[in-house]
Amino acid sequence: MFDAELFADRRKRFMAQMRPNSIALVPTAPIAVYSRDTDYRYRPDSDFYFLTGFREPEAVAIISTAHPDKPFTLFVRPRDPDKETWTGRRAGVAGAKDKYKADEAFVIDEFNEKLPGYLEDLQAVYHFMGKNKNYDSKLLKAWQQVRMTRSRDGILPPNELVDLGHIIHEMRLVKTPADMEIMRIACRISAEAHELAMRAVKPGMYERELEALIDHYFRASGGYGAGFPTIVASGENGCILHYIENEEQIGPDDLVLIDAGCEYEMFNGDISRTFPASGKFTAPQRAVYDVVLEAQISSIEKCTIDNTMNDVHEHALKILVDGMIDLKLLEGTADEVIEKEMYKKFYMHKTGHFLGVDVHDVGNPRKGTEWRKFESGMVTTVEPGIYIPVDAENIPDEFRGIGVRIEDNIHITPGDPENLTEQCPKQPEDLEEIIG
Repeated sequence: MFDAELFADRRKRFMAQMRPNSIALVPTAPIAVYSRDTDYRYRPDSDFYFLTGFREPEAVAIISTAHPDKPFTLFVRPRDPDKETWTGRRAGVAGAKDKYKADEAFVIDEFNEKLPGYLEDLQAVYHFMGKNKNYDSKLLKAWQQVRMTRSRDGILPPNELVDLGHIIHEMRLVKTPADMEIMRIACRISAEAHELAMRAVKPGMYERELEALIDHYFRASGGYGAGFPTIVASGENGCILHYIENEEQIGPDDLVLIDAGCEYEMFNGDISRTFPASGKFTAPQRAVYDVVLEAQISSIEKCTIDNTMNDVHEHALKILVDGMIDLKLLEGTADEVIEKEMYKKFYMHKTGHFLGVDVHDVGNPRKGTEWRKFESGMVTTVEPGIYIPVDAENIPDEFRGIGVRIEDNIHITPGDPENLTEQCPKQPEDLEEIIG
């Protein structure tokens, strides 16, 4: 449900961090072609949507501290009954003002003509250079036009070009209570879809059947769909981190690794669960699973404001390495294995990433050269794993082809971490009972 006040509040907070007498130029994403004359289902640029709530393509926002009486301008596609018959309704200029609360609105075809006027005698322009080369070019051309045609009148282009991400990505990194309410819904739907797949799985099914079940649930529950291509990896496919083919038939002795999350109002869940298709772990599967589960549960406890993303990773890594040594997957002391990065044969990624409007969300985990402390309002994943290829050398045969990842979404609070996806089963006994 669109809430104009939510986006107005974000713009107000954004403008409070801009320099006086400045504008921010924020274009949406271009349309992407799927094949010939068919486009991918459209998703707006994350930063653009975060500030405007506007989902249509071919749009750009100007947010201004130079014109406090008209701080929010939208350029949008015009109403066109013929085109709307083919590709859907458009807000048009009137809708941009009425629904999306733009102070001014124009058709997108006027943007090139009007942009130089917005640049006259400004202190700074905020823009994400390199993200949309089309608008990089438009901005530089308009900047030069002001310089060449207005300088004799004492009117100059902006003094500075400032990276838009310095403000908006920090805003997106630390969620407001309103943001968190949306994220809780996305995470709840994600957790319910995972449990639905657990209850449906049977040996002999195809991975794509579980994918379809999950993605259907996301849409049926009010979500926009999957926040990223749903991963359903059975057997040795679980050792491929971003396996999305989902074409294999699930074998009776296979583990099934599912990594999936719902996008709801442009915020995302991101859960991984691994479970036996037959409803019963084999002894080697259970041994690997227990190591990963211990690392995951223990690392969630480290998601507090006195720790960093790297602290969580190093904590999980120590538990995983100790477990891999005990399972005779690795040889040597834990310190030696970590120092020489021998563990990367079986654990090659970090233990978490920020989560929000993007699945791998914006926000710098460092400040300068130092890892930054978690802050209340951040959301991170915690997702340790062990992946043992079938062709790994010098390991016990019974572990070949086992891939396990367990992932939850954790909200950093002033006290204990809030596990947003806690309802999604992961204890091995619970998994066996559900699937059994």
